[in-house]
Amino acid sequence: MKKTILFLLIIISNFYYSQGDCITALGVCGNSTITYSPTGIGAVDESLGDCLSTGEHNSIWYKFKIATSGTLTFVINPVDPTVDYDWAVYGPNTTCGSLGFPIRCNAATVIGVNPDTGLNMTSTITSAAGGSLTPYCKYMDVVAGETYYLYLDNFQGGASTNVSPFTLTWGGTATLASPFTDPAILQFPLVPPGTPAANPSDPREVLICINPAVFNFSSLTPGILNGNSNFVVSYHYNQNDAISGASPITTPITVNTTTVYYYSVHYQDPTNPTNPINYCRETGKFKFKLGSISAYDGNLEVCSNPGTPNFGTFNLELADVTLQSGAIKKYYATLANAQAGTNEISPATAYISASGEVYVRVSDLAGCYTIVKITLKIVPPKYSTVLKDQVICIDDRATLDAGPGFTSYQWSTGDTTQVVSGLPVGNYWVILQTGNCFALQNVNVLPYKQPVITSIDISFQKVVVNVSGGKAPYKYSMDGTNWQDSNTFTGVKRGEQTVYVKDANDCEEVEIQITVPNIVNAITPNGDGLNDYVDYSALAYKTNLVFTVYDRYGNQLFVADKFNDYRWDGTAGNKKVLTGNYWFSFTWTEPKKNNIPVKYSGWILLKNRE
Repeated sequence: MKKTILFLLIIISNFYYSQGDCITALGVCGNSTITYSPTGIGAVDESLGDCLSTGEHNSIWYKFKIATSGTLTFVINPVDPTVDYDWAVYGPNTTCGSLGFPIRCNAATVIGVNPDTGLNMTSTITSAAGGSLTPYCKYMDVVAGETYYLYLDNFQGGASTNVSPFTLTWGGTATLASPFTDPAILQFPLVPPGTPAANPSDPREVLICINPAVFNFSSLTPGILNGNSNFVVSYHYNQNDAISGASPITTPITVNTTTVYYYSVHYQDPTNPTNPINYCRETGKFKFKLGSISAYDGNLEVCSNPGTPNFGTFNLELADVTLQSGAIKKYYATLANAQAGTNEISPATAYISASGEVYVRVSDLAGCYTIVKITLKIVPPKYSTVLKDQVICIDDRATLDAGPGFTSYQWSTGDTTQVVSGLPVGNYWVILQTGNCFALQNVNVLPYKQPVITSIDISFQKVVVNVSGGKAPYKYSMDGTNWQDSNTFTGVKRGEQTVYVKDANDCEEVEIQITVPNIVNAITPNGDGLNDYVDYSALAYKTNLVFTVYDRYGNQLFVADKFNDYRWDGTAGNKKVLTGNYWFSFTWTEPKKNNIPVKYSGWILLKNRE
């Protein structure tokens, strides 16, 4: 059987392939207009009966089912007015094996200006034999559910020898069944694959990532069916096969961007495999288009994280890498991961990283993708180079200057100026803004270390002050007014005295109160009650007071303490010592200031008189 298709009505319209035999009749999809040019008679030269006694010439069979009852008319209009079309209707509810005589039949010869023929509401005849000049038969009263066969033949013979397409238009009040117009069957609109081409008359376009590419057509089926059940989609190399469902593409094939491909949708009644609407098909065509993913490298710059200046928190989704609408972006730490699509960064809105690079896989809904790079840059905190710790006297006040060049200043004192003044000793900070970044800088106002009086040496009326710490050179004073560079004072009066010391920082002086004892230089321990002993019990209130006597060789002879009331009577080991000069020292600590050790030393003349 020869199969030919010459004309496509509209996008996703109803198409019919030449089915020249009754058993391969095409299903009629509703009341849609049919345009076709039949060629040949198919495999069987069927007995048609009644007005079609001359047999088949260039024929096609259609099968249709009534959806709603009413009157049915149609007009068959040859494109070429010199062409003669004959036709017949069989039914209702007959089969190809027992068609019987047609209930309407017209073989009138109507070649010329008005060559149309069919059923109308004014004719009263049901059959017109060959040679008749009555091209129309009486309309049909049809009932929902009935099935009919329509046979059309492009007659060739006598004055009619041309082959030409026809257009068939349905009329009347009845409607023909179609799964594509029945909301109980087609619950959702079918969606043609791809997107419209720039020229609406061109095939729709389905994206592929490479050209040529191996493509699995079945991947388009769910999108076309859009959730409708009991519909089948097949794919074909040409329109003829799409109309008849012949030679479907069932496995992935290599496709390109130049070939036009076709798809065909038909209903498959789950309860009635012979339902006439099962043979109704909607077809469409499409081409493949090379997907173009437009993407480019991007950059992100963020402030460093507090406490970790080499790291920042990036929102990778803010990187400008494509202008393509609907692009899908996934982010990866390495190029290898991006290529493999593994170890995706999540969440991409809070990626903590040092300066470096990440990769973004930009893809579209077709699965095409490209990989571009995002350069990550950490903006390090900008600190003041002029803001330094200051050292002041404990009672002074400092001025801190963070320096120019910052967007804003926020001090721990609440000040928002570059310079803050009147600050006592303490710890401070300032938040420095540069652009959108902030840096917290600490600064300290420290006190000068004060000098420390480490010890006092007293020898008769001479006082030596020993000092450490602070900043040399030191100044010394016995009255807090008159200062000297020497740490030695002479001619110091006996009794309570105050020693003052300050260092080169000229801060508040440190002071200590000392006692210059009344020294007895000679004793005559003979029991006469005069100068019989040395008595320093008056110093007993001093902390850690010790009175020690030595001979001229430095040998310790006697230690006076609280147990002997800080007195020496010229004995050693309960024996009188010889007349002569002896050395002594007093040591104690001044309790008022850091327990400073004080040492008083001198000599004493001892005369024993019997």
